[in-house]
Amino acid sequence: MTGRLHALFLHRFSPRYNRLAGERKRALFASLSGPVLEIAAGSGANFDYLPAAIEWTGADPNPHGAAYCLRAARRHHIPAHWTTAPAERLPFADGSFAHVIATLALCSVHQPAAALAEIHRVLAPGGSFVFLEHVAAPDGSPTLRRQRLLRPIFRCCFHCNPLLDTAALIASAGFASLELDRFRLPIPIVGPHIAGRAIR
Repeated sequence: MTGRLHALFLHRFSPRYNRLAGERKRALFASLSGPVLEIAAGSGANFDYLPAAIEWTGADPNPHGAAYCLRAARRHHIPAHWTTAPAERLPFADGSFAHVIATLALCSVHQPAAALAEIHRVLAPGGSFVFLEHVAAPDGSPTLRRQRLLRPIFRCCFHCNPLLDTAALIASAGFASLELDRFRLPIPIVGPHIAGRAIR
């Protein structure tokens, strides 16, 4: 899928996903303030839930998401800046952000461990990494077997790895503390999810 088509797909898919995950997003983002970085910002699916008090920066390797994100930011009166950059190589100084957010993001980066190292680096001391991600299903489950079978299609069509053990990656990324909740959404293949907050 080309960059332009992928941005359009995310723009069309996001409202459906938000009907399932919106209340979790609202709870996760309610306390955010100050400079906030969103990695793999996509098409701006989170603006309906972000507080107006933040200063938003989006980073994504696909430049075609910028117009969607900046239009959503204007609609919500949130100061916004876009940077075309992958999560593994963020062009920001150490400690630049009070918070970093990622929703359905780490599954899409080529090197999630490197992306988490960059998130840790650009967070200010005491800052939070707030995440909502689909993850690999439990060992031996029918869903895991389907994820293994369909992984090549997900990688090719959606730039997504459904088999990622994101919880383990976050736990090993050097954060001072981690709060994490596991749950399931009624979505085929990528229903298993985690959400939470890690403090630098």
